[in-house]
Amino acid sequence: MSTTYKVLDNDIDFLAAALSQSKVSVWFRLEDDPEGHMMDYGGLVEGYSTETIKISGGRFVRERFEFRVYIK
Repeated sequence: MSTTYKVLDNDIDFLAAALSQSKVSVWFRLEDDPEGHMMDYGGLVEGYSTETIKISGGRFVRERFEFRVYIK
């Protein structure tokens, strides 16, 4: 059984994750790195702006990280 994920990349995605209380993980990924490296196991989306995403009390810069929600 493989686990798939969705990359959250717009305000609608972050709103849906917040409302559904989905756990979101934070990843660092370079262009030539298809998998990336997990930076934070994450948690629930507590807020978002054009520059940052607030997850479990921490703020992450949108431009620097990839945000993933896992789909069962």
